[in-house]
Amino acid sequence: MNDQLPDDPVPPITVKDKRRRPSEQESPSVAGSEEAERHPSYVVELKEKAQAAESKLAEALNLLGRREAEADDFRARLRREMERRARSERESWLKEMLEVLDPLDRGIGSARQTGAVDLSNGLLKVRDQCLSVLARHGVKSMSLAGTAYDPHLAEAVAVSPASDPAEDSKVLEEMRAGYTLDSQVLRPAQVRVARYTADSPSDGEVTPLEPEA
Repeated sequence: MNDQLPDDPVPPITVKDKRRRPSEQESPSVAGSEEAERHPSYVVELKEKAQAAESKLAEALNLLGRREAEADDFRARLRREMERRARSERESWLKEMLEVLDPLDRGIGSARQTGAVDLSNGLLKVRDQCLSVLARHGVKSMSLAGTAYDPHLAEAVAVSPASDPAEDSKVLEEMRAGYTLDSQVLRPAQVRVARYTADSPSDGEVTPLEPEA
């Protein structure tokens, strides 16, 4: 008896790899979404919180910038207002000082007319001292006699006829001195002005101007 088994064919053995691998044709967005899905949820929450914090910080910095700009504008307005008030108070005080000079000027004129030399010299010294104090504060007297009348510098309170057309509108006399403060008019002068007309009299009559209603 022949115990030899027949030659049966051996079936082939195959192994199938079931591990998931990214396909070469897979788009980057799909790969990114799959990568995001693999992140833990707390990481995503931290990213969202960080983005929200950055947004709030940007808003806070923007608001801070606006507040600083408003504060700068307020300080500038406050400084201008304080300077304006300080100048107004300074001008008021200086004008009061000028009221002291007016009777001194009249006293000097009267003393000269009466020949009181000593009185005139004494009043001149007091007047010079007052002018020296005012000069330290930027006050200077104007000298307008013989110049063309300027309504920005003086007020014409009287007119005198002029026979020469070249003398028309010239300041003949300063009846009250005028002063400037830092090159701006502090108090306009009161002056007598020449006025030429074809029929002007030659007797030099002074005509006071009527105040405006």
